[in-house]
Amino acid sequence: MPYPFSRYALIAVCLLAAADAAVADRKGGRDRDRYSDDQERAFEARRSGQILPLETILSGVLRAYPGEVLKIEFDDDDDELIYEIKILTRRGIVLEIEVDARNGRILEVEEDD
Repeated sequence: MPYPFSRYALIAVCLLAAADAAVADRKGGRDRDRYSDDQERAFEARRSGQILPLETILSGVLRAYPGEVLKIEFDDDDDELIYEIKILTRRGIVLEIEVDARNGRILEVEEDD
């Protein structure tokens, strides 16, 4: 059964829209506390060409580990740009997958407790 890619494209659009709102806030438009720092950092990194589009990242991850995306976090600690993605597999297992946001390489996969 093919995964509904449009759902993941919608997630990416929502993340970018929220990040865009956070950037607008920096210019005096909105209350910064309402928007995630992760989203803003991801938006800035994508805009500057440091990371791949989220759609590209999700496409690769879901090709390797088909299932439903439950959660996406962006982490930029220790000079690494990492997406942490939780997926509910078709077998009912929740996986935590770390992906290098710069090149889409899957770094680590572990089952969630």
